[in-house]
Amino acid sequence: MSTLTEQDRATFAAIADVLIPAAEGMPSASQVGVHQAVLDRILALRPDLVENLTRGLRKAAGQDAKAAANLLNKEDAAALSAIGLAASAGYYMDPGVRKLIGYPGQESRPGNPDETPAYVTNGMLKQVTDRGPIFKPTPKS
Repeated sequence: MSTLTEQDRATFAAIADVLIPAAEGMPSASQVGVHQAVLDRILALRPDLVENLTRGLRKAAGQDAKAAANLLNKEDAAALSAIGLAASAGYYMDPGVRKLIGYPGQESRPGNPDETPAYVTNGMLKQVTDRGPIFKPTPKS
């Protein structure tokens, strides 16, 4: 059960929109609902964020979101960091955002142990092999 109030969620949405505004065809953070159920999921997965996030939201309540973000950045960077991490995590968990950026999510791609990897045959390593070994010997103790 979430300990976040509706005011906390509204403050989170406003600050999240400062950090992730709508731009160039991409929705803002609040447009994808980062302040809704996904926020509860993130905080359940990352309970270490709860204290800093709630402290920041309560400090910022009732203020202009941009001014509040700037104030938190100066006075409580840990709180703004928790808010930013939760906002960005929620944003990229949204299927619509992932579709817009061309990221389908994690996929199982089992490797074939009998197949030579492409990076070996496509020349990517040529500059490394041409350069030859470079290393610094470890000092003797």
